[in-house]
Amino acid sequence: MKKIIYTLMLFYISGDLKAQTASADAQKASTTPRYFGFEVDYREYLSNHDVVYLSPPKEGYEGFPLGNGDVGAMIHCTSNGFTIQVNKNDTWDQSGAEEMLLRSCGQINVDFGAPVFEWLYQNKFEARLSLYEAKALFSGSTSFADISAEANVHAGKNLFIFRNRFVAKGPLAGRGSSISVALDRWGSRAFGGWYNSISRPAGTGIGNAIAGKQNDDIYIKESFGNLDFVIAVRVLGENARRTEIINSRTAKLMLGGMDAQDFCILVSVVTSNESDQPLQRAIAILNEAEREGIEQLNVTHREWWRNFWQRSFVHIGDNYIENLYYNHFYLMASSSRGKYPAIFNGSLWTWNHDVRQWISPHHWNMQQSYWPLDAANHGDLMKPYLATYWRLLPYAEKHAKKRGYNNAILWSEKHDFSGKMISWDAYSFVNNFTPASQMAQLFWNHYQFTRNVTFLKDTAYPFMKKAASFYCQYLKYDTLGNRYYIYPSSAYESEQDNALTNASTDLATIRASFRHCIEASGILKIDLKERKRWQDILNRLSPYPLSNVRGMGEVLAVSETKGDSTNSKAWDYTFCRSTSPVFPSGDIGLSQKGSRYFNAAVNRAKLHPENTLAISPIAVVSARLGLAEDAWNHLLMSVRQLQHFPQGLFFNLDHWSYLSRYAGKFDGSFLQTQRDYIVDRSVQYKDIHAFQKGKSAEKVSTPALPFIQSGMEPSAILATTVNEMLLQSHEGIIRTFPATPFSWAAAFTLSAQGGFIVSSEKRKEDSVAAYISLKSIAGQYCSVQNPWNGLPKLWREKKGVLTPLRFKVNDNQIISFQTEKGATYLIQPDGDHYPIPLIKIYTAEKNDAPKRFHEAVIGKPRDF
Repeated sequence: MKKIIYTLMLFYISGDLKAQTASADAQKASTTPRYFGFEVDYREYLSNHDVVYLSPPKEGYEGFPLGNGDVGAMIHCTSNGFTIQVNKNDTWDQSGAEEMLLRSCGQINVDFGAPVFEWLYQNKFEARLSLYEAKALFSGSTSFADISAEANVHAGKNLFIFRNRFVAKGPLAGRGSSISVALDRWGSRAFGGWYNSISRPAGTGIGNAIAGKQNDDIYIKESFGNLDFVIAVRVLGENARRTEIINSRTAKLMLGGMDAQDFCILVSVVTSNESDQPLQRAIAILNEAEREGIEQLNVTHREWWRNFWQRSFVHIGDNYIENLYYNHFYLMASSSRGKYPAIFNGSLWTWNHDVRQWISPHHWNMQQSYWPLDAANHGDLMKPYLATYWRLLPYAEKHAKKRGYNNAILWSEKHDFSGKMISWDAYSFVNNFTPASQMAQLFWNHYQFTRNVTFLKDTAYPFMKKAASFYCQYLKYDTLGNRYYIYPSSAYESEQDNALTNASTDLATIRASFRHCIEASGILKIDLKERKRWQDILNRLSPYPLSNVRGMGEVLAVSETKGDSTNSKAWDYTFCRSTSPVFPSGDIGLSQKGSRYFNAAVNRAKLHPENTLAISPIAVVSARLGLAEDAWNHLLMSVRQLQHFPQGLFFNLDHWSYLSRYAGKFDGSFLQTQRDYIVDRSVQYKDIHAFQKGKSAEKVSTPALPFIQSGMEPSAILATTVNEMLLQSHEGIIRTFPATPFSWAAAFTLSAQGGFIVSSEKRKEDSVAAYISLKSIAGQYCSVQNPWNGLPKLWREKKGVLTPLRFKVNDNQIISFQTEKGATYLIQPDGDHYPIPLIKIYTAEKNDAPKRFHEAVIGKPRDF
């Protein structure tokens, strides 16, 4: 029998299936045990989601993403070996050459001196990205040599570890091959406005890198005035080696030519944010790693990731989407454990020097990566986001004061991590007031999942209160209509109109923000006066605007100002502006099912086009409304349109088909030409404005290849949607499988607001849970939507014994009961017609091939 390394849930339940009353007075503790629940063999289960390449990834954007949350590495093959670009979470350059941007640290090029990955000579090849171990493995065989390699960024150290084995054969047998390990850093412009403008001259941003050597180590020092960092390389192995400085930006280690060579490359990165002496610290990290030993480093690395994966579990009815779901949490654990939030565009996995489109954080895009984390019980990965915006709170206060609002905060949609509000007065941004309050909602949500009162008191509530304070001051009062309204404002980032009356985005944000502040101040027993003020505004706040669509009826509108003239246009759909009351605000949900505004939200959601999905959370909106098939179809279409990269990364624009020479020339061309900018080397970005100081702009066309890069938003939307399809709790009520396709057999362990870990399963061709298990983290009162007809049974589990408990149930079939901190509870349907399943073990076969879904693929098929 396969070893089970972690148990999600194991219960002993009564064999007595007689009807249960709500009082449970007549019931006694179970004495006849049966197994109930599920277990997971995580190693084997996640091995089914290994990313498998059967051909070498020869392009940087095809590389495997590795990381420990602070240091990231993108590794791909060359004809003669490997290229690894190393990036870091805190190498933000504020020198002013361009907007504040995240610089790459350098590239390592391993050259085996022979075409070991050349298509012409390839006999066998396999590369594998293991999500479970956060490790990349390569093996290849050509006419000249056999290669095997293993790479990872250590989970607890800023250390890239790359083990290699080279065995010469054929013409090289008996002669061997000299192997070089080169380190270089060639800085570059970031091209932050690549789709409409580029900066001149070409030397902008190249930096001040200096290559050096110390004993047998090579390194590069970089300085941008406000930032210094060092990347250092050491090679471990018995073969002879020598160091060489090629030029001021390149250093090289040469390994002696032998038939069989085993060596390990260690790479450390240290910034001036971490040490006053980055070089000494970088060398010290290498020394510590060598003393600890590679095998022991592997043990601690594997242990961290084993613990990470065991915090939650999702099993759904589609292997491909499930693979992408786990990919997102792998990416976030690999990029969101440093000083700053993971940047949405490319994160730690850019491959072309410093090129990074949209180099400044944008609030809407940044938050999306963080939407699914708390619900997946990975709230620790929220820390860089929450800590950064808390640290920058004074800058948001200063910006609000600059605009005339005291003791309040405002964030510009476009900003940076020094606190600068970039282009805040631009037409698109000047009246977009929602970012600060949406940030505040993420603070509140984090408290709701963790129930950490200290965090609420010291951090979340002060942030929330200052965000709400702005709206208290900005709202206007209509004495004739006895209502509060907002004017002027814009519906999120808007190039169409910034003088809207009662934009839905603001109304939804205000309702969520004030409601959360009222609840938080009540928990903390403070600010009674403010609480009454917030409630008064809520009582008299203008209702959500509605409009009518022929054949559909009432729909949520963007604003009062424009009526139907804007509500049918694409600018609404890009951000799901009119459905913002559903998500992210959470003001309209399944608790209002059947109401006027709920129905209007459903009608609006059903109007959403299938080709506007990149940063639009329409799939999440659909799940929140219980529209299972709509949510699912949006996810499938987003994969077909946007999952452009074989390791599972997404592109974050959904109109790139227009670049294709075949665009619009045949049926279905929109979908089939989305990826032509990658595969067609004739594709260019046309009529880009090139700016040079003191000169008028010239129009140029640039090749697409240098700018090919991933974005984090679509995978985050996918992960958030899957969470919401399986479990919802944002309305204070736990709902299992609220938007899950009927045909799925599904199971999950996820986190619920209120401080609960919830596990459940659903049989195939069923719409309700077989049972619901809850572990109380904070001892809160618990409310659960009864998914069954009739009253269920409620048990408390302790040491393998289930004790029946009393509970309350209201007219809406909401089951309520008090929990104890650390206790586990089981809710099951009553009646003999609900059979008790034996305990299920979730395991899977190791994946050994690429996976394909219509136009998309995870992996690379064999091409030799």
